Amino acid sequence: MTEAAAAVTAGLMWPRTLDALARDTDGLAAADEELWRIVRAAFPIPADRIYLNVGTLGAQPQAVVDAVIEHTRRVAMTYPPGVDWAVLNAAMADVLHCDPAGLAFPRNTTESMNFIANGLDLQAGDEILTTLHEHIGGLCCWQLAAARRHLTLRQLALPIPPHDAAEVVDVFRRAITSNTRVISISHLTFSNGLVMPAREIVELARSRGIISVVDGAHPPGLMYVDINALDPDFYASSPHKWLLAPQGSGTLYIRREWRTRLWPTLASGGWDDLALGAMRFNHLGSFDESRMAGLLAALRFHQVVGPDRVYTRIRELRQQLFDGLSTIPRVQIMSPRGDVLGAGMISFKLEGIESLELQRRLARAANVRTRVIGEYKYDWLRLSPHIYNSPAEIARVISLIKAEAAT
Repeated sequence: MTEAAAAVTAGLMWPRTLDALARDTDGLAAADEELWRIVRAAFPIPADRIYLNVGTLGAQPQAVVDAVIEHTRRVAMTYPPGVDWAVLNAAMADVLHCDPAGLAFPRNTTESMNFIANGLDLQAGDEILTTLHEHIGGLCCWQLAAARRHLTLRQLALPIPPHDAAEVVDVFRRAITSNTRVISISHLTFSNGLVMPAREIVELARSRGIISVVDGAHPPGLMYVDINALDPDFYASSPHKWLLAPQGSGTLYIRREWRTRLWPTLASGGWDDLALGAMRFNHLGSFDESRMAGLLAALRFHQVVGPDRVYTRIRELRQQLFDGLSTIPRVQIMSPRGDVLGAGMISFKLEGIESLELQRRLARAANVRTRVIGEYKYDWLRLSPHIYNSPAEIARVISLIKAEAAT
């Protein structure tokens, strides 16, 4: 266990389920189905539920639920709530591989992205480049800033799916103008699970004096993330997705030079104390600190199961989905094949059936929870598995889609 994870353990009274999980899974490999049977039992998901929508909201392990309840109970008993920011920063930095001093904890990616868009000194005529694959949480902040400050917002089309990373980088290289001030991208697109060449785009932006903003709502908990290597100006995330933390637990990483330059959107005590750095963005007045207790529990759960085992399992389930869907007539897959350009999610269309209707049929047949990507008129069905899913569940869903394709 890393030093940061050990600090988290010392910082809370962890539910016994986590200790039991650590003992029961010790020594088990990612390929051992007994490991994943034990992990599945740690979630309060109904036995008949096939949940394939972690891309929207992760299912919380019971240990996370317990931590939130215990913290809420302590507050009700008039004990001081308190957040040990040093412990929280260290634990999150251990997962994101970044400077702990650069972290703040808004409620979600949407709030983090708004902090960025509202806090930058952009002037009329300045240009923001983004894509036609941005979630509203990472797009609307720029739409608001553009409308209010008379900026230019350009959304670029991406190849679906691209052949390689260079093809994506070239889209931005060709689009940059002398007015471009910000490039805002998703690290992983919500639409089809495309892993954007974030490092190359950040390098391109910095070489032109352009601010780089990464909407990283999905990668933490899904894949290895190294913010130090990516080196963006800003990285916003939602641990309530793949890290399986409570709703309302977001993360914002701010590069060193911006910790004193970015204007706070919400002003409370210390808003102008530049010595606080990124900590200024945690000064939000009274808020529900139980979500921080839940976030700590989620980070501990992630470490107990083992990041490498988690990432391997998700890749295997995604590959099973991809391979199965690829054999079905009338299915058009919109997600990249393999692990270089694709991660976590598979989006597809079944010719002749609208995705909303297919979603309803899967829900009726086997209590399957999915997500329809209706934004930008894509009409794709998105499946996103996690460690609480089994190969048998994936096979069941593939079988149901195959049956629908045969009608």
